Amino acid sequence: MPDKRHKLNQIDFIRQAGFIRAVAIKHGLNNHSFKVFTEGGIYFVRLNATIAGVNRRREAYILDRIAPLNITPKVIINDLENNYLLTEWSAGKVWQAGDFNQARLLAALVKQLHKVHAINYTDEDNEIESRLDQRLLSYATNQNPSISARLKTHINKLHDLEFWANNTYLTHFDLNPRNIIGRNPPLLLDWEFAGQGHPLIDWLIMEHECGHDLSPHYHSLDDNNWLPSLRALIQIMMQIWSK
Repeated sequence: MPDKRHKLNQIDFIRQAGFIRAVAIKHGLNNHSFKVFTEGGIYFVRLNATIAGVNRRREAYILDRIAPLNITPKVIINDLENNYLLTEWSAGKVWQAGDFNQARLLAALVKQLHKVHAINYTDEDNEIESRLDQRLLSYATNQNPSISARLKTHINKLHDLEFWANNTYLTHFDLNPRNIIGRNPPLLLDWEFAGQGHPLIDWLIMEHECGHDLSPHYHSLDDNNWLPSLRALIQIMMQIWSK
């Protein structure tokens, strides 16, 4: 990946803050992210790449909605025209898989997730495209026939069980441990894929990524035997993303 560090000094805020140096952050495969040191403080800067399934205007709208909730680092500038995001730097420790086994830490994370999932997310135009079934159907066109058939079987099963009709909540969609930082409270990073969904999706992704049983925190959310097909979809999605 080419070094884009030279572009940081083209950002007025960084230049005026007194740019000192920048350290590249190895996180993700597409965006260029940096820890930027200035005379005025330390900041996080993400130079956006074009990523399939990512709508920067949707992300900006979501970041505005969650801004008062203290669940993500404070956004200072989100410049869609010049394709960069600048936030406060969070000095917390990125979560590890073992943190999900610590009751106190997990309780703090549960409180943060309740804030996210309390947000109704059904009144936006064309938001169905951010729903999990729509994302997976778009992925299916590039998969081998057996994977495509499995995806469609589980998607249709969940349709019959009215799961998609209950996707009315703001959902992060990428809650791996690297996107959770700090302890008191934990903050959620990287809202690029966030959109219309259901709390079960976030919980199953976290469970898959951390390798621990988190079912006591989400089993009561399964209103109509959704879990078997939804868990299968998450596993297929993770296989696709890992390629």
